[in-house]
Amino acid sequence: MKINYDGQLITTSLTVTFRGRTLKIDDVIIDTGYSHTIISPDVLEEIGVTYETGDSIFEAYGIGGSIPFYTKIMDRIVIGTNSIENIEIDVGILPKDHKGLLGLDILKQQGFIIDLKRLELHK
Repeated sequence: MKINYDGQLITTSLTVTFRGRTLKIDDVIIDTGYSHTIISPDVLEEIGVTYETGDSIFEAYGIGGSIPFYTKIMDRIVIGTNSIENIEIDVGILPKDHKGLLGLDILKQQGFIIDLKRLELHK
């Protein structure tokens, strides 16, 4: 599948389904430096993803400092033609109004190859 490069970031689109509700999210950053996939709660709220009593809260650390997040099990995430069922993702606020980061957890588990010459993400 095609990926985008704006001169600074590599992005893609993905589709998430949570409790039967589906949402396509564009401009998700492909981030091999982040260990988990994380999506902004502002984006996921549209399909009913919210913090619920009992959800574990964690803290992620990176170059920009730390951010709190919680995890949710998505019914499905679709990236191109690849569908991943019952997958846990992180939900947390990202800097600069970013919608999400596609992290190394999914990239490695699914065996994705990032072809920067052709700007493609494939297996």
